Amino acid sequence: MTVVSVPDPTTVPNSNPSTKSCLDKLKMKNSTLDKICSFLGELIGTGLLVFLGCMGCVKNAAYENNHYQMTFNFGLVVLVIIQCFGCVSGAHLNPAVTLAAYIYNLVSLPMAAIYFVGQMLGGFIGYGLLKALIPQNAVSLDGPHNLCVTTVHGDINAWQGCAIEFIITGVLILTCCGVWDPRNAKFHDSVPIRFGLAIACLAITAGQFTGPA
Repeated sequence: MTVVSVPDPTTVPNSNPSTKSCLDKLKMKNSTLDKICSFLGELIGTGLLVFLGCMGCVKNAAYENNHYQMTFNFGLVVLVIIQCFGCVSGAHLNPAVTLAAYIYNLVSLPMAAIYFVGQMLGGFIGYGLLKALIPQNAVSLDGPHNLCVTTVHGDINAWQGCAIEFIITGVLILTCCGVWDPRNAKFHDSVPIRFGLAIACLAITAGQFTGPA
């Protein structure tokens, strides 16, 4: 059986004159620039996911947001981010996806650590920006909205919530593996749309019980 290699989306082409000029001026190796770009892609992408996704969950007297609007908004946000940063870092946006990519041998262990740091910092920055730009009562953890706070529904216990999260995370990883499979390479043009709809599906079904995280 012939194994088809999957091109690394984070590699900066050597044939690009502007890239060569930038590397020469900064005295930076191509691989170093790849790592920086991947880190920034995950940081900015995760920051936008938290900022735009949680902003879409805001409710007020003039606009009564509902479950389907909020969850579909998250799917659309993921669609936009994958379209923007998928070619830079792969747009993992989630440590579980990065761990799966490491197991799938798409990223090295040091690169996975870089992704983890970018995702965590991006999440903090995104939520901090959200708190700075919208009314305080909309993002108060003690307020009526509990905006973007992952909590288990009162009618299920912690083990049930854990099982739900395990299953939907598994579905997310299976979706990623389907995208990464070389046999699926010819369908990559619609990956942002399909992945965004997959996220919306998981959020619609599990969001009412666990958040979802």
